[in-house]
Amino acid sequence: MTVKPTYEELLRYATELESKVRILELKLEENKLKTDRIKAKFLSSVSHELRTPMNAILGFSNLLIDKNITSDKKEEYMEHINQNGNSLLTIVDSMIDASLLEVNELKVNKERVNLNMLMQQVYHYFNIDKHKLGKDHLAILLNKGTRREDFIITTDKYRLTQVLSSLLSNALKFTNKGIIEFGYFLREDQKIQFFVKDSGKGILADKAGIIFNKFEKQDDDYGTTEGGVGLGLTLAKGIIELLGGDIWVESNIFKGSTFNFTIDYLEKHTQLEPNKQSIRSILV
Repeated sequence: MTVKPTYEELLRYATELESKVRILELKLEENKLKTDRIKAKFLSSVSHELRTPMNAILGFSNLLIDKNITSDKKEEYMEHINQNGNSLLTIVDSMIDASLLEVNELKVNKERVNLNMLMQQVYHYFNIDKHKLGKDHLAILLNKGTRREDFIITTDKYRLTQVLSSLLSNALKFTNKGIIEFGYFLREDQKIQFFVKDSGKGILADKAGIIFNKFEKQDDDYGTTEGGVGLGLTLAKGIIELLGGDIWVESNIFKGSTFNFTIDYLEKHTQLEPNKQSIRSILV
């Protein structure tokens, strides 16, 4: 026989339920306020980041009007315009990709990719980039999981390059001395693990778990002035998940950080000896 609850019990249940609803409402309101603050901070950052390269482009373009400038100065101004134009495109592309990611519309197009060739191209690009940033004293090391020149995998070449470039850009930004090492190796679960390791200032432990969240920027904790709208790592996380992998960071504060991510290894017929990151790094 079912025992009916008493009036006092019903009243207690109702009171407890009402209390839980109030707590939930307060949490929702708190989260809404936090989200609004983050969005406001993001919009402020975007406004600044868009204006900086745009002002540089306009400024150097006006200087080019002067017919008396030397050819060396003209070349210097055009280089500044080119660099800031690329920065502007990167910011806009990141915002577009972030919007597509938000509505689950960011697509990946998998194809056969020569991985070592891709890694070599990234390596050469960032050696040029470090020169432009005046960081020739930094060493960039490439650690290939295999020396085979025909090592083919199936993945999205553009998106993989996008993630590697984002992580390497951060490494260059926050590393003022020492080395930056990146590469890959094959894991026993048939996933390829990539890594980007730097000897920069590292990441605070309480930040390591949230830096992949939207609009989170490591800069704020150190009072630095490096640019960025806080979307790079969020995009990297979304892209890697679309490629069937995970991304995480290991940090040794003031002694650098290591970003790791995995992707599916689809070319089963291509053999690559499993190894660990202990293999000697080589400068290609």
